[in-house]
Amino acid sequence: MLGPAPKQGPSTPFEWWFTAILAVFFGALFVAMVVVDYEPRKMMLVFLVVFWMLLLPLHEAGHAVVAFLVGWYVGQVVIGWGRPLLKFSLGRATIEIRALPLEGFVRTVPRNMDLPRLKSALIYFAGPGVELILLAILAAAIGPSTLMAASDSYPMIAAQSLSLAIIVSAFVNLFPHSVVTEAGPIANDGLGIINSFLVPASYFSELAGTTYNDKEDQWESYDPADWWKR
Repeated sequence: MLGPAPKQGPSTPFEWWFTAILAVFFGALFVAMVVVDYEPRKMMLVFLVVFWMLLLPLHEAGHAVVAFLVGWYVGQVVIGWGRPLLKFSLGRATIEIRALPLEGFVRTVPRNMDLPRLKSALIYFAGPGVELILLAILAAAIGPSTLMAASDSYPMIAAQSLSLAIIVSAFVNLFPHSVVTEAGPIANDGLGIINSFLVPASYFSELAGTTYNDKEDQWESYDPADWWKR
């Protein structure tokens, strides 16, 4: 549940060409790694990329759903980074799909001061948590020993790739660290869980009376009598 990611992608002709050349180079390198001396297990590389992108919306949905369940306001859900490709509303939340499906974030604020630290920690954990639940279901359905055994079966390779993608994603998100953005250092899920219990109560109380203004891309105060309009 990282904070706002940059909306802008390449803007000048040089940046576009440089990005395109890098994309072609690494794309060609990736294809070569798969097709040269091909064997079924090399498809794991392809599955890993595909599943990493598919896990991203599940991860962000986990944050948003748990925030809703604990009574927090969900203002914005962003999947990907770079230039926005699609934007729509779901209930009170603005959903935004961006160009590169590599990371995302959810903007939530408390509606009241009932256990805000615990709820904040739960919301941060919900992203990697829903992925780990999926891993547990997969392991229970296939069997841990079978899931870890070498195989040339494409369905099994896909299942193993999904498991590996979940493990890597959970580690990256739960290992406490911050990510440097244009808005400054932003805590990842692991650090966010820790910070939830360290920040002063005033941090939550200042946010409790706000909603997300999509047009202004900022939080603004709201009148409780007009809550139904949000």
